[in-house]
Amino acid sequence: MLGPYALTRALDPCAIAQRWLALHDSDNSSHVAYRFSALRGRYDQRRFLAAVEQLSTLEEAHLLKIEQVALDQSDTPWVICPFTGDADGVRTLGRLLREKGGQLSPFEIEPALTQIFQGVGFAHSRRQCHGAIDLGEVLVDRHGRLIIELYGLGRALSGDSGFDAEVARDEVRSVAEIGYQLLTGLRCEEPLIPAGRLIKRLDRKWDAWFDRALDPSDGFDTADEALSTLPSVAAVDTQRRAPLAVRGMLELIRPGRID
Repeated sequence: MLGPYALTRALDPCAIAQRWLALHDSDNSSHVAYRFSALRGRYDQRRFLAAVEQLSTLEEAHLLKIEQVALDQSDTPWVICPFTGDADGVRTLGRLLREKGGQLSPFEIEPALTQIFQGVGFAHSRRQCHGAIDLGEVLVDRHGRLIIELYGLGRALSGDSGFDAEVARDEVRSVAEIGYQLLTGLRCEEPLIPAGRLIKRLDRKWDAWFDRALDPSDGFDTADEALSTLPSVAAVDTQRRAPLAVRGMLELIRPGRID
């Protein structure tokens, strides 16, 4: 037990903490309990609690909500968040990509990038940064909503906090890198192959968007700027309908409510 939570089984760890599936004792609601490394001394405890308290104010649909924070009897810190996974555990965007054969379509990329940029843009407007985001830090809930896990916490615990314009630009570029990998199945490595050479009938606007979004010196300054210029599938010829499998995927990653 961890207070009112029963730790029922270990889940795959994330980059900065161990994960446990936790059930609330009174209502049997599902949560994830994140177990961090033990803290040394009162100073580290205060810094950890202050970081979590600050980041818990970031309430946005695409940022994982921090519900509670606690120290156990050994001064090990725990953070409680909603459980977004399924019967197989926490589902990340990386896991989803593997399930889809390593590549998605433009019809799937646009809503995915839209959701991530919305979460990033909200955090930046609150003067918070996370740093580069990777596929393993984006969760996919049961309704297909994409949620950035423990936004900004790793950076805060390393001693950095607050907003940094260069970090924010790198973060925006990392989301574009996610989009390129989702679309092409390739990582953003030099020499970069234009997506249009790999994807048949791809709207040329995607190549132009990636050219700028992935440019380390002349990329987008903000998430809102990247989002406002994102190629829209609404502009695709309506006579060219998405296959059934793609339409099913659109249902998977369309934002929705958590019941």
